[in-house]
Amino acid sequence: MNLTYPAIITHKDDLFYIGFPDIEENIEDCFYVTYGDSFNDAIEMGKEYLILKLEDYENNNKSFPKASSIIDLKNKLKNNQEIVYITINYEYEKSLIKLAYVKKTLTIPSYLDILAKNKNINFSQVLQNALKKELGIEK
Repeated sequence: MNLTYPAIITHKDDLFYIGFPDIEENIEDCFYVTYGDSFNDAIEMGKEYLILKLEDYENNNKSFPKASSIIDLKNKLKNNQEIVYITINYEYEKSLIKLAYVKKTLTIPSYLDILAKNKNINFSQVLQNALKKELGIEK
């Protein structure tokens, strides 16, 4: 599935900031979501950010936002800004993102260990779910 979204590149202080007006809820936030040392770096960082945000939409069963027209965006630009369109193959790009897992050692009471093993509970999954809940991260 190919998706195309406009991105706004802002050149400021020798950096290139990139943002997505259709992805960010606050219009001011859309100009500075990530950056790069060069124009091309900003595009690559923007692609990664876009994929992660779209994956968040998908994980929360939300529809992907509709892309704005260039006419609507041109009137909002400043002198140090320009619009670029970024096209991604969402499924392919998403498959390139790999989660890195870290082994953790923990201590629990022996009775919990016995009861959980008897019920074939996946300790890693339970810990991940509890951490997400504690951190306010949606699944």
